[in-house]
Amino acid sequence: MHAPHLRASIVRESSLDPATLDRMWDLFSTYYADVSRDGFERDLRGKDHVILLRCDKDRSVQGFSTITTFRRVVHGKVVVGIFSGDTIVDKAYWRQTALQRAFLSYVMRVKLRNPHRPVYWFLISKGFRTYLLLARNFPEYWPRYDKPTPPWQAAIIDDFARLRFSKAWRPDLGILHFDHPAGRLRQSLAPIDDTARALPEVRFFEQRNPHHAAGDELCCLGKIDGHLWTSYMTKLARRFLRRPPGKP
Repeated sequence: MHAPHLRASIVRESSLDPATLDRMWDLFSTYYADVSRDGFERDLRGKDHVILLRCDKDRSVQGFSTITTFRRVVHGKVVVGIFSGDTIVDKAYWRQTALQRAFLSYVMRVKLRNPHRPVYWFLISKGFRTYLLLARNFPEYWPRYDKPTPPWQAAIIDDFARLRFSKAWRPDLGILHFDHPAGRLRQSLAPIDDTARALPEVRFFEQRNPHHAAGDELCCLGKIDGHLWTSYMTKLARRFLRRPPGKP
């Protein structure tokens, strides 16, 4: 039996009611170890918006992602950053794409408000699935297995990482390492199996972030521009053309 569909909505962090907060915490603490309710809420208060994923059958929250937008001057140029924080989707819905579609809509609206400024998604990843989400959907992203990170993009990663995680940032390694774990995927979710390791992107992630299971985060950057939108729409068209006749 297929899981019910998820429907995404983007709401302001300040609009979340206590019941929704409780459900978000229950979901998050189910999948992450070394986390606390106080830390979770403190991180949440530092975000602008939340993507909520609700089951269309009973309206229960089955996933979410927190987002904030900021501006920085890097090498004399204004850069817009989008940072997504705590993110989780219940395992029963991992194959659904409501989160990806809502996130793309959000970041493209930010780009439309900043047509002449470079806009980047700043992603920190302790799990290979999150890194694959970046690698499979962003035409231009860093770091990557097949090309070295250019100096400009490396400078942006360094600036963004210092801004948000100054004490944990290890610029020589490109990772965040916390003296006290700030949340790690539970062991049943963290391991990389042989099927995943067959992908060059996953092997690269494991090489660059060997202690991901202990909570280290790889700092990444994805460029948000018209090419991102075109790439996504092309994938949708190909998926539609491969669909068997009569299948919704």
